[in-house]
Amino acid sequence: MKKTLISGSALSMLLLLNGCKKDNPTPVNEEELITTVQLIFQEVGGMSSDTFSFKDIDGVGGIAAVTDSIILKKDTRYIVQTRVLNETTSPADNITEEILEEGTEHQFFYQSTPADFINNFEYLDEDDNGFPIGLEFGCNTKNAAATGTLRVTLRHEPVKDAANVINNDITNANGETDIEIDFPARWY
Repeated sequence: MKKTLISGSALSMLLLLNGCKKDNPTPVNEEELITTVQLIFQEVGGMSSDTFSFKDIDGVGGIAAVTDSIILKKDTRYIVQTRVLNETTSPADNITEEILEEGTEHQFFYQSTPADFINNFEYLDEDDNGFPIGLEFGCNTKNAAATGTLRVTLRHEPVKDAANVINNDITNANGETDIEIDFPARWY
């Protein structure tokens, strides 16, 4: 019988090399920095559009965010496009394109206070599975002069097939909130 002797240092080195196997890293979907959200309102049948913005150029903390007041005509139908940017880079990083590409993992929700401040809400875009993304929507303003708030929420990995989520109800959406903004608004 042949015996092989391994020295203590060689054995230690062999154990160390076996213990240092490389793990296959799991790709991480890093959260994008959102500094700007723009709502572009186009009156149905109208020629011009109005853009209202939320800007927090340095991100959370530091300099306070600036949020435009939305001022629109009462009793009017609008088509709205939402644009999302990271303006800490030059040129600005258009996160809207990433949200569209990863549409199955994102959904915007739009709630008004009071509840009837906007009505006849409808999503006008969808992901690869036929569920809404919310980068484009239609709505009517209240039929009387009024003031209120339009809350815009972007959820990452919502449960899109949960009860009423397809109808702009955030209650059962779950997922993580990427950004939430309250726009003051007035209809005249």
